[in-house]
Amino acid sequence: MQQYRIEFFKNSYAEHSNGRKLEYVHHDFMSDVAIDDDYLSISSTVVSISPTTKVGIGNIVRILREEQDYFFGIVSDVSNAEKETRITFKPFISIFDEDILFDVTDQTYLTEAAGKTLEETLKKYITNYYISNSDYLQDYPMSITIPDSQYLTKNWGFGLYADNEDSTIITVNLYRELVVQALKSFGVSVVFRPNFSTGKIAVTISKISQQTHVDADLDNVTVKTFKVNERAANINKLTVYDTVTSYSLDYYVHPDMSYGRTDADKSQNRVTPVNRAIRSVTISGTYSEDPLTDFMYEADAAAYEELSGIEWNNLIELDCMPNDSIINPMAMRIGQKVAIHYNKIAYTTILTGKAITYETVTLKFGSERIAFSKKRK
Repeated sequence: MQQYRIEFFKNSYAEHSNGRKLEYVHHDFMSDVAIDDDYLSISSTVVSISPTTKVGIGNIVRILREEQDYFFGIVSDVSNAEKETRITFKPFISIFDEDILFDVTDQTYLTEAAGKTLEETLKKYITNYYISNSDYLQDYPMSITIPDSQYLTKNWGFGLYADNEDSTIITVNLYRELVVQALKSFGVSVVFRPNFSTGKIAVTISKISQQTHVDADLDNVTVKTFKVNERAANINKLTVYDTVTSYSLDYYVHPDMSYGRTDADKSQNRVTPVNRAIRSVTISGTYSEDPLTDFMYEADAAAYEELSGIEWNNLIELDCMPNDSIINPMAMRIGQKVAIHYNKIAYTTILTGKAITYETVTLKFGSERIAFSKKRK
């Protein structure tokens, strides 16, 4: 049986030698491990290794099998016993599961301003809080790259707004309200990979523009789970109206599953046949001296809730072997757009998680999660 290699690193700091870097601490081997690496919901994994006092909370952990990276995370608990050391760790993205101060005007879609792209905005907040923080003890040895500049997300927003008219700053959870929503709504993911030649963690913020195909009818896919939100997938026009004034706005879903207020070319820029939904809002905050502008903020937030990420508003799980040469599941990256073909239907979705054991990888697609589903064999 091929063993897993588990490695631990310290987030070390050298004031006069390029700041923080990864410093090797310890390694061991395991015959099996069960990892739930879910981008949408942070969970813990517990493993047992040979007794050691070298590993501590906050150490960075990497798991490999046959020299291929299986997992990258951070230690959250260590329990030492006479015959073993029990290590609890979470995905590395869990470091973002805390509150930050966010400027709502960074959302270019809501303000219709020529501001920073979504990718650049995520880079700004990650850099400010985790790379160049004034409290260097909060920093990590990370280096951020935003590839494929032609695919950057220019018109974006999460429906976040400030209740206080005198300020545009609010408190948000970086992981739940920004990082996860960036993937669910716009397909933008934050991926980590250690780079030991530089001693840094390479962070890539991007969306994968090319779509791949998976045939779930083949025998290499051993278990299949499908839950598709048909209503959300069918809505292609949304009318938002204010309950007090006569204001209303229409939002249209385009063939690429983006959406907006533009209806300039009905023959090419619309999804047909039209399936309309209506949503009411009541102006609750004051963003400007113009009631219409205030309504537009509320309407944009409502449209975001109803229409963002509708093309992968589903849950699809496929089981295969880790070394499957057709799907190649361990090389498939979070945020990968996929067309899954099953029973003569193509389901458009996006990879959002992996559950890994020695014999099986469960690939999790879509923006939904449920505790129990009917599995089809």
